[in-house]
Amino acid sequence: MRNLLFFLLFLVAVPAASADHFLVGYAPGFVGQQVKLYTYQEYITMKKVLIGQGLVDGADSTFRIQLKNRATVKAVLEIGDSESELYLAPEADYHIFCHKPTGPESFAKKSSKLTFFGLDSTDINYRILQYHQWFDTYVAFYAPEISRGHFRVYLDTFKIYAADAYKDVKDEYFLTYVRYNIAEMDQTLGGNSNSEKRLNTFLDYIGPFPVYHENDQYMTFIKHFYEQDFDDYDPLTEREIFSAIDSASPTMLMKAMKRDIFLANPELREMMMIQRLGKQFYKSNYDKPAILFILDSLEKHAAYPVNANTARNIKLYLTNLERGYPAPVMDLKIGTDSSITWRTFEGKFVYLNFFTTWDTKAMTEMEVMVNLRELYGEDVVFISLCVDKDRQGFEKFQTEHPEMDWDVLYLGEDHPFAKSWKVTAVPAYYLVDQGGYIMAAPAMRPTPDGEYESIDKTFFYIRKVLHPNAPKRIGEP
Repeated sequence: MRNLLFFLLFLVAVPAASADHFLVGYAPGFVGQQVKLYTYQEYITMKKVLIGQGLVDGADSTFRIQLKNRATVKAVLEIGDSESELYLAPEADYHIFCHKPTGPESFAKKSSKLTFFGLDSTDINYRILQYHQWFDTYVAFYAPEISRGHFRVYLDTFKIYAADAYKDVKDEYFLTYVRYNIAEMDQTLGGNSNSEKRLNTFLDYIGPFPVYHENDQYMTFIKHFYEQDFDDYDPLTEREIFSAIDSASPTMLMKAMKRDIFLANPELREMMMIQRLGKQFYKSNYDKPAILFILDSLEKHAAYPVNANTARNIKLYLTNLERGYPAPVMDLKIGTDSSITWRTFEGKFVYLNFFTTWDTKAMTEMEVMVNLRELYGEDVVFISLCVDKDRQGFEKFQTEHPEMDWDVLYLGEDHPFAKSWKVTAVPAYYLVDQGGYIMAAPAMRPTPDGEYESIDKTFFYIRKVLHPNAPKRIGEP
């Protein structure tokens, strides 16, 4: 209580005008923890960039981050395992209370609430909150009629009301936000599969306006409007697209996509071309090295800077071995009739290791993996890939170790899958999560390292999160 009183007195003492602007937070539930403030570099990949950081002071539970944004941006505030979203207007100060989230342990960051102090009625956060409160009240008032299938009529009426209510507002970010929040609901009603409906949506919301790549609501609408893949085009256009990718030519690809009347705007066309290249990467009928070559070219020579950033981020997303990125594409043959992909193990964690049969350490760790599988096999799948130069040693190994009855496969030297994991020495270990995303690269070994930790510790935590009520083993804390 004393700290909260200090914080409120501090707000009173802050000068009304200052050359510098700050985000000041009161976070008693996060004392001593680091605070990081991000914004989105672009909204196709949702790549975040750090714009400020601080520390929650132990004396008064506050933190202070200087703001340097010259335009309105959407920001993400991360403290510990929590994150919150807010908007930052240029030349504005913000004072907030950070609520500590509740709930069970999770691998993802938990969403937490923010409370604003002294928010001006013209501020972007105030206006957006007020807009949503107004719309929710409007829908609740007409709920009986809306529930009978008349939502479109009432949405059209609300659109007129909003245009009148905000006719004197000069905040372009807010006006764009409202327009495309309504547009998103409009296109969701019945979708855009109908050609006439799609054309009307385009004429109402896309054709007459510039590309607002910095506005989160506009980009949400745009990504849904242009959610089609290359495969959804007519056969002639699809052949031209395939030929352009096969030739690794962004110029040819832009020309082929120009056949789409909804992509006449070259900035939008370039943006959607980059997004779709990322989506097509995981489809087997397209040349992956050619896609990466096109993305690399666009990173350096895109006509629009924000699209160059998107190309770079997608290329990194497809090739990076960092936590949270998609695991490299896996399609490994088992026998003559079947193969394994990440989808084969969807819903389970995958512990992947590369080994050679002549490496004594690798063999010792494989024996430890037998016990780990017995303990954690309910939640973790084990895959072991042999990179011996020839198959003879691998076949002998299999004969001598029938207890290793998980997926133990022979790849050989210089296999593309090993290269995609950038394996330069063996044994090498990686952990992939339930959705096919990298959790650790490299992962801890089956045997303890120099700090006496092994992958057992990670597996134990996974089981604890997935089965919080499971009985403990003897000796477990």
